[in-house]
Amino acid sequence: MGLLLLMEAFFLLVSSGVGLYYHFSLGEGDWIYFLTCGLLTGLLGAWCYWGNRHHSKQISTREGFLVVSSTWVVFSVFGMVPYLLNGTCTNVTDAFMETMSGFTTTGCTTINNLEEQPHAILFWRCLTQWLGGLGIVVFSLALLPMIGTGATQIFGAETNGLQVDKLRPKIQQTARRLWGIYLTLSVLNAVLYWVAGMSVFDAVCHTFSTMASGGFSNYSDSMGHFHSSSIEYICIIFLFLTSVNFNLYYFIGRGQIRYCFKNDEFRWFFFLVIGFTVLFMGLDAATRWFCHSATPEQLASLGDGTLECSFRTALFHTLTICSSAGFQGQYFDYVQWGAVYWLPTLLLMAMGGCTSSTAGGLKVVRIVVLLKNAKNEFLQALNPRSFTSVRLNGHNLHGDVVYKILAMLSIYLILVVLSIFVLQCMGLTFDTSIGVAISAFGNTGPALGSAGPAFTWAAIPDLAKWYLSFCMLIGRLEIFTVILIFMPMFWRR
Repeated sequence: MGLLLLMEAFFLLVSSGVGLYYHFSLGEGDWIYFLTCGLLTGLLGAWCYWGNRHHSKQISTREGFLVVSSTWVVFSVFGMVPYLLNGTCTNVTDAFMETMSGFTTTGCTTINNLEEQPHAILFWRCLTQWLGGLGIVVFSLALLPMIGTGATQIFGAETNGLQVDKLRPKIQQTARRLWGIYLTLSVLNAVLYWVAGMSVFDAVCHTFSTMASGGFSNYSDSMGHFHSSSIEYICIIFLFLTSVNFNLYYFIGRGQIRYCFKNDEFRWFFFLVIGFTVLFMGLDAATRWFCHSATPEQLASLGDGTLECSFRTALFHTLTICSSAGFQGQYFDYVQWGAVYWLPTLLLMAMGGCTSSTAGGLKVVRIVVLLKNAKNEFLQALNPRSFTSVRLNGHNLHGDVVYKILAMLSIYLILVVLSIFVLQCMGLTFDTSIGVAISAFGNTGPALGSAGPAFTWAAIPDLAKWYLSFCMLIGRLEIFTVILIFMPMFWRR
């Protein structure tokens, strides 16, 4: 934890440097808050590390789960301090939720006046998402090999695949490969945003959010602020790239392109994106030509009616939701589009992207396994003596993996239903409760009702904000990592 706090202190000081630059050019004074917070965080991290540097560095599986779960909370506690010192957030609840939303790449915000915020605050918001994208802990493993033999336990607790996928013999080498790919795509994304018309500052900040599938922006109307189709298409491309399993890029770099096309999850994700895009385009056409109750405001929110606009809006909406980014394009308010758009949107939120990507949700591969298992159950019912197994990428999956996925889906459904009831008890309407519950567990950001894409989450009651912050953490760490530490068996010898 000391090493991780030192890392956070470094990035707080980087944000202070950004603030100092704009202090001399624009007179902004928030750099001092980041400097103060960075120094205090660094001192505490140094004390934690140096005071325990001679202790054993072997980390058990239980300690790995505990380190990962507590890291996100500790990072959020220290990361929220600049919001409070600057007055961006007027209370601890909003500041903590803003920071947790950043590190978990959820993208919901409690700030209503983004355009009035100083540059260092905007930079820090997006930087928290970039750090949380592939995982704070994976980043630490890439840079801090002195963690030792506990690296496998930590990596397995933080990554969101079906198992720990090792691209190299050592976990640290695997983490470095993943972050190397992440950094390379980030540089390319920033350059393209800049060429398309963004300022350097906006290009860097929106790259942080895009690569992390986070959704934070420097403007209240998000990507729609730029009124640029080219920027939206660039965003679409990189949202797709960040929703794909990052391990595939490693094999592409080695010239094994066929490996990608043989990957079941990639193929399913590709065709699901196409399918939902066609669905939303069909709903757009049906609303315009066959829905006599459609209002002029509703039609205007769907776009200008051209085929290109319909395609771009549908594809942008599909990828920004399934990637869990939650960006807003020029035509973004799916709540105003009509209730018929809500269920497909919620399904995309729950599904998410691929494993070992920056996307949230249940992940496509788990949905694929569940569908294949259901098919096998039907075949088994017709042929009781036949032997069936779930095949993925040409290999039979062990039964334990299928049972774990079934267990995860069951717990997910229970948590969502329970959360909807709890949020209703806290004063939220039924549609808002459904939207924010699925959005928080899927780390998406926009929801339904009063928390829709046209609104912030500032009006949500404080108690609900704390509960939803906890839901974001559960969703980011794939349910088991967080829930496990609250079970009595976890603490028994």
